[in-house]
Amino acid sequence: MKKTYIVLVLIGILAFFLRFYNATQIPPSLSWDEVSIGYNAYSILKTGRDEFGRFMPLDAFVAYGDYKPVLPIYLTVPFVALFGLTELAVRLPSVIAGTLTVFLTYFLVLELFWKLEIRNLKLQAVALLSALLLAVSPWHMQLSRAGFEANIALFFVVLGIWCVLKARERPTLFIAAWLPFVASIYTFNSARYFVPMLGLLLLIYCWKEIRMHTKQFIAGLSIAVIFLLPIVPYLVSPQARLRFAEVNIFTDLSVVQTANQRIDADGNTWWSKVFHNRRIGYAKSYLLHLFDHLEPSFLFIRGDGNPKFSIQDVGQLYIVELPFLIMGIYWLFARDRRTAWFLVAWLISAIIPAATARETPHALRIENSLPVWQIFIAYGIVSSIGHQVSKKIKYVFVVVILFMYVGNFSYYWHNYYNHYAVEYSGEWQYGYREAIQAIAPIKNQYDTIIMTENIGRPHMYIAFYEGLDPQEYRRTMDGSFDAAGFYNPHGLGKYRFVRQGIGKMEPTTLYVLEPQYVPDSARVITTVRLLNGKTVLVLFDRGI
Repeated sequence: MKKTYIVLVLIGILAFFLRFYNATQIPPSLSWDEVSIGYNAYSILKTGRDEFGRFMPLDAFVAYGDYKPVLPIYLTVPFVALFGLTELAVRLPSVIAGTLTVFLTYFLVLELFWKLEIRNLKLQAVALLSALLLAVSPWHMQLSRAGFEANIALFFVVLGIWCVLKARERPTLFIAAWLPFVASIYTFNSARYFVPMLGLLLLIYCWKEIRMHTKQFIAGLSIAVIFLLPIVPYLVSPQARLRFAEVNIFTDLSVVQTANQRIDADGNTWWSKVFHNRRIGYAKSYLLHLFDHLEPSFLFIRGDGNPKFSIQDVGQLYIVELPFLIMGIYWLFARDRRTAWFLVAWLISAIIPAATARETPHALRIENSLPVWQIFIAYGIVSSIGHQVSKKIKYVFVVVILFMYVGNFSYYWHNYYNHYAVEYSGEWQYGYREAIQAIAPIKNQYDTIIMTENIGRPHMYIAFYEGLDPQEYRRTMDGSFDAAGFYNPHGLGKYRFVRQGIGKMEPTTLYVLEPQYVPDSARVITTVRLLNGKTVLVLFDRGI
């Protein structure tokens, strides 16, 4: 066991290094969600209130009108206190959560097979390998290096599953075992749909032990419900419904329009109303979105179509893992069907809520399916090695697997570290930070600064990188909520925000716009370029 823990610590160090190294530079800029999390954490630290002046919100932070979950912001507060309002402070909570999830994966696997002898070498190998595969997973690494709420929520999900499974041996743990799931609900929107399904699965999976310790189970469930009470009003609020309506497929009117057109073409017959019922259309659409997440191109070739979640030429899993995933599922069903079904149900439960969204497949929304993939793959690798007939063949087989993994990982890491930031800096709202830094030494020369909001949410970048006092921010912020509930900023102090070009240039006014909106007569002060050299913003004025 001592050697096992030494290996586990080494895996944890590797996991931390891969997530922490140069994380303030790659990804190349803070996304608009990250600066919102960071500045709201700063506002809480300084005033105890969010950017809109709400005192210590427990339900949600209004933010851009997307009503962010509260826990990631509160977890960021101590890091802002230690490191200031910086990229490091915003990304460290996710880095640490990702590293801890790798550690937890080892202990989770032991609990999944808890009836086996703890010193069983095969079990130890599967547990360690599962942790290692998650440590080097392109999916988990990519999401752990930025301030994604989903990555922190995954830590709480895995911790909660481990606690419930561990409570089978230590029943008193049932009292607190459900609290990590509550924490995940306060951390990421998708967890609010996934966790109840997962809780039901755990109830079925651990029913025998729960029946034997009903008092502890009820006590733990009651405590969890009490901690959930502050968020319940928001979950049933119009704001929550607007957020769901914004992203879900069931508000897609094209399905209804297609159904009506086909019914009219069939002469409005009764059988046409059955065949072309809009409910059938929505069901088909949902199933298509569900199976999008199982596409080989998504899992093994290209990954998520959003460059924030994938480097675009490596899958969410490595291509070398495909055969071992299939073998792992097959052999685990052959040897431990109960555990296999639990893992499959966990994976499907993570995909079910994500399939209601219009954008699929979506690596972020189904991050809760980790580390199921890695557990199946690890089981497949260990079982494959065990099936080799001689030690010599086993040795060769291990070397071949190691060689393929090193090749897959090296390709990902080289492209991520050397090319990703250059190719996709524009996807991370790159340019606002650089523009604000360029404005700083000349800001006092102008009465007004006109800035484009076409590449993101400039008001929050200004507040973050200028380190505005939260009270000053609330006093000078000018904005309004639209009919959909989103917050539209109009100005902040001397800054004004626009979406289009300008008419006549005004004196004592600095303009920060895209290059196509720069008049020929303008005096260009500086240009801001993406890392690939393309001009993204131009700072100019009227000149003399």
